[in-house]
Amino acid sequence: MRPQLLAEVAFFQRRARCGPWCWAELPVSVAQEHWVAFHVETGASYCTCWFRPRPCWHAQAFALVVQAEGIQAFEEQGELPEWLASAARISAPSSRRRAAVQPGASDDERAARIQRGLEDLEIWLADVLQRGLAVCAAEDPQFYLVASTRLADASMRSLSRRLRTAGEAFAQRPDEPEAFVAVLADAALAIQAWKRRDQLSEGQRSDLEAFLGFSPKKEVVRAQGERLADVWVVVGAVEEVLEASLRERRTWLLGAQSGRFALLQEYAFGAEGFAPAFRPGALVQGAVAYYPSAWPLRALPIEVLETLPHRNMKKLLGWPTFSEMSRTFARALASHPWLTALPAALVEVRPVRDAKGFGLIDSEHQRLPLKGSGLLGWTLLAASEGLSMAVFGEWDGVSFCPLSAFCEERFIDLQRICEPSSSAAEL
Repeated sequence: MRPQLLAEVAFFQRRARCGPWCWAELPVSVAQEHWVAFHVETGASYCTCWFRPRPCWHAQAFALVVQAEGIQAFEEQGELPEWLASAARISAPSSRRRAAVQPGASDDERAARIQRGLEDLEIWLADVLQRGLAVCAAEDPQFYLVASTRLADASMRSLSRRLRTAGEAFAQRPDEPEAFVAVLADAALAIQAWKRRDQLSEGQRSDLEAFLGFSPKKEVVRAQGERLADVWVVVGAVEEVLEASLRERRTWLLGAQSGRFALLQEYAFGAEGFAPAFRPGALVQGAVAYYPSAWPLRALPIEVLETLPHRNMKKLLGWPTFSEMSRTFARALASHPWLTALPAALVEVRPVRDAKGFGLIDSEHQRLPLKGSGLLGWTLLAASEGLSMAVFGEWDGVSFCPLSAFCEERFIDLQRICEPSSSAAEL
């Protein structure tokens, strides 16, 4: 069907207008109808149907009717209907929202921006759920870009990036929706948490703001954050490309006396490089300040951490079974539901390769799947020589990403060995 064939006044019933918006009902059956709208000044259109691409033929045909009949043919109404008011709000030009983002904005202004952004996101999520994943998989990538841009306009850059990258990946691999659905679930939880933010603890509010994209300044963290002085073992470091122009480096420290983990998280933009890193396996001494959180992990050195020369770790302490690690992860998620990974030191585990791929086996004969390249799995197998060993890595609730291993007083930096540029001689 061509839009011109549908562009007849008789097809559009209950026609009305309010300001520059015109709308009408388009019956498609006895029990179903679509609602269409057209903005006479901007040319924006909207339809409640699920057909793609946009604008659909219903909206195109209605635009032709409005242009042919003129707005005088539509009955004046005092306000927009709810379905159109929601659509108009989410379709508002982003430049208007950018204008509200001012450096040094007050907490009330920031809260107002977040409120508007999350209201738009809630409408978008409802649309996604109503149409289903199968329909969303056929969407143009612009569908996800528009939604993420509105979040960025509301200063929620972290959530914006997560939604954009997950949506783009889902559009390319629609048979693997797990990561996209996980982002939608985290976003829906953030919307509900924001509505109840007055009931959250200080740490939980900080975790929510960090998920959205707000973090306290480093000088504030160093001055007010929880302080902990210790001798720290650098148990692992990993660099990850978050998007084309943004890279992240995570360095994990484990306190020798406290037994607590501290995450040093750094970002590099564009061609910018990272500062020199601590060598995994080394011991450093000094105090760190933790970012506020219900499950504190991310931290900043208060002063330069001093590397202890000629000192290396002799033993890695951790969980002997996967069930203990899983129980800790459950407690962590109960406190911090947006936690992406738990630092986990596993002792007395044995690397294996079977029909399911590479994994680890604990003393209870439970299997943990490994995430990473085949080179990483082969490296663990070769280093263990069939014996039990200690492994440190990140557990995301589905798979375990090993960063380092310790076997017979020998520390192995798995990420360095398994870098594409590493030579086989390093094995």
